Amino acid sequence: MKNIFLVCLMITGVLFSGTGLVIGDDYVPARVIVPAPESGRFCHLSWPKVVKANDGSLVVAYIAGRKHVNGDGCPAVSVSTDGGKNFTSPHVLKTFDSSMRYQHAANLAMGLAEDGAIVLMAMAFTDDLRNNIYGWRSLDNGQTWETTDTSSIGHSKTGSVFGHVFQVPGKGLAVCGHYRKPSGSGLWIAYSEDDGKTWGSAQKITIEKYFEPTFIFTGGRLVGLVRENSAHAYHQFVSDDLGKSWQFRERVIQGSKKAVHPSPFIVSDPTQPDRLYALQSERTDSNQISLWQSQSDSLKWERHSLITSCPDVEDFSYPWMTHLEGNDWFIVYYAGEKDGPNSIYGMTIAIQPLIKGKEPNQADTDNGS
Repeated sequence: MKNIFLVCLMITGVLFSGTGLVIGDDYVPARVIVPAPESGRFCHLSWPKVVKANDGSLVVAYIAGRKHVNGDGCPAVSVSTDGGKNFTSPHVLKTFDSSMRYQHAANLAMGLAEDGAIVLMAMAFTDDLRNNIYGWRSLDNGQTWETTDTSSIGHSKTGSVFGHVFQVPGKGLAVCGHYRKPSGSGLWIAYSEDDGKTWGSAQKITIEKYFEPTFIFTGGRLVGLVRENSAHAYHQFVSDDLGKSWQFRERVIQGSKKAVHPSPFIVSDPTQPDRLYALQSERTDSNQISLWQSQSDSLKWERHSLITSCPDVEDFSYPWMTHLEGNDWFIVYYAGEKDGPNSIYGMTIAIQPLIKGKEPNQADTDNGS
């Protein structure tokens, strides 16, 4: 396995015990939080999601398999009870392999239910022949998991699930995904009225061929970013009527016009609910993840700062983050080899509050930095 610890770097202004301030131009090493297991069966860890449980534990979900594509991927979780300093070894929730009806798991969605449960969902597929969606709930902060009923959106009715499992007033929990063959193309959203124990049928957002929708409910409306490889950018969907109609804007976030932009991420800052963040990935020679921000009313996205760069790795990206407290967030992503070992990286970053009259990425000089 390549020593990717030396080439994955986090950009910060200040670093103390793994905490970085997202400003400045200095790089420091990123940190492996879940190392690739020695066993080839589960050595490829990828596509992570992370949430902070009600007791403060950090729960990271990801796929553990042999390689990136059709690698017998299996949904797995690791838990930290010390603020992200240490995580448990991979706990595989369900095994998939080439001998099974559904051979490989891939994209994930995760969030918190109103009753405090962590809700995790994963898609599994066999090429373009068939696909299914699986679900679990944990009422003890990621220690144990119970399966849920996803039959209304599984068994080739939809395709892939992705992003947040999130609350929508008057509708319950929501989750989104993109359609796969044999169900066609486009994006969907589905709701659960019982904290993710069961799910209603999928509702179409669009039939256009977009992928990996990441949606939230903020400021009284649904807002989402989606992937389209040929656009080399993220597009945006907005609904002011709980999904009855949608407004579409193309290329709202774009870096290099030659770079594939996988796995969009969007979230509202709980300390400043009108402030939205997005994480943008660019697969290039330098493999960068950048932080973007916007106000929820204008949805005018501006690049805030570079989070990390991972040159010289074959496989990379799918950043996700969860709020800790104050200005602190915990971010995860993966990096490694396409066919072989791949680790999950994580770090605490501090995003300074937006101050009226100050540039979006300008540091507060009174914060000791």
